[in-house]
Amino acid sequence: MRKIEKTNELIDAIISILIEESIEDLPNICLRYGLDIGDTLEASKNKNIYIKKRLESKNQLFLLDLARRLLDDYYLKADFLKNVLYKVTYNGLYTISELTRKNIMDALYSKGNIEGKLELTDFLNRIWNLEQMSSTDHRFNNALGDIWQHMINNSDWDEVFLYEDYLKLLTSSDQIFISFLETVVHPIVRNQSEIDEYIKFLDSHLIKDGYHFISSDTISGYTIYKIKKVVDGVKGAAKNLIFAALGKKPDIVISDSINNDIKIINDESNCLVYDRPITDKCLLWLDLVKWWSDKNNYVEINKCIERELYLRLLNSLDSQPEKIFLKSYFALFKNKIKENLPALIPQVYLHYDPYTQKQRFDTKILPRQRMDFLLLFSNHIRVVIEIDGKQHYSNGDTSSPRLYAEMVRADRALKLQGYEVYRFGGFEFINEETSIKLIKGFFEELFKKHEIEY
Repeated sequence: MRKIEKTNELIDAIISILIEESIEDLPNICLRYGLDIGDTLEASKNKNIYIKKRLESKNQLFLLDLARRLLDDYYLKADFLKNVLYKVTYNGLYTISELTRKNIMDALYSKGNIEGKLELTDFLNRIWNLEQMSSTDHRFNNALGDIWQHMINNSDWDEVFLYEDYLKLLTSSDQIFISFLETVVHPIVRNQSEIDEYIKFLDSHLIKDGYHFISSDTISGYTIYKIKKVVDGVKGAAKNLIFAALGKKPDIVISDSINNDIKIINDESNCLVYDRPITDKCLLWLDLVKWWSDKNNYVEINKCIERELYLRLLNSLDSQPEKIFLKSYFALFKNKIKENLPALIPQVYLHYDPYTQKQRFDTKILPRQRMDFLLLFSNHIRVVIEIDGKQHYSNGDTSSPRLYAEMVRADRALKLQGYEVYRFGGFEFINEETSIKLIKGFFEELFKKHEIEY
């Protein structure tokens, strides 16, 4: 299917959803989905033309995103849209395929008691808002009435009809299907021994489409499991986070080589050591602030404490481009993401040589000891950001192939360990206005890649 044909069919499918809305509601609904609002008078003349006019100026990327959002909101009325999306997207509509879904559902039917310890409607309401979903039976006001009548009162529907024909779980969005599976293994639904069993067989199917369950959080001592894309990342667990050193290099020794425990015996006050567990959750700015507050025995967290930590991190940076990078990050995303802002950690020790380069007679044993910035999207997903001044690739004003080779060799080693490495040239930050746009675009793409909502 050619691009123009795809776009036109996608527009027609979107129109088929929105045209069912009333003339009075249509302008505000368009506004909600990022379309020009217009007014009810314009909509009243011809709803089809009104909607089409707002869609034809949009590119295919916008239309695909809009179609998926509409699918989440109108999925029981969106069969035509589902079919069109399946044809126009590169990998089809779902990243968890219909075949995988069917295999999973057949296994769940075989086990029985999908809703576990909950009443059926209570279980389903954790995934769908049944009272807001339209009824297919004229006797009832919503889907809650349908399901109560046909699954509980009369029992004339079976589970296959409920999940596949009525709730259309095999063709719903990935978001809905994932929410369903996460609810199946929630501790409020079943006990831990069952959860372990369910996750084992669910993972055996999900892994074929690149997904698996991970331990995400705890509630009252019970583990909450979430489905995530499988990523290789860095093997092993992050343990020692030493960063933002001021002045002299800290004097670090191994206090227990069996446990890989380290100790700073001199100049400890010059650097910061984050000593709390780093889990499969993203290390957030709020986590750092809480740690800083406890470390300094503050009674409560407030903006003054955040400001104090921010300035402490800023002071660890020597170059102006690095300072612009950190300042811009907070200016662009702090108020936008708020408590979910990932921590951008400056000057993090990666390798450690107790001797200076001078003491080693200008011989480098470890090519890179500190990273300019580090983000920990989880214990294993680690992103390194380097801001390169000319010292990275030249001696004074003379380019140095040797220095450049050392730099790229160190990058290769990090990438092979599973780190993501991104480099910026210091020259990119000469103009502050263009550098802010550069930083904004970079982090928006990075957050999208790692599913950070902003």
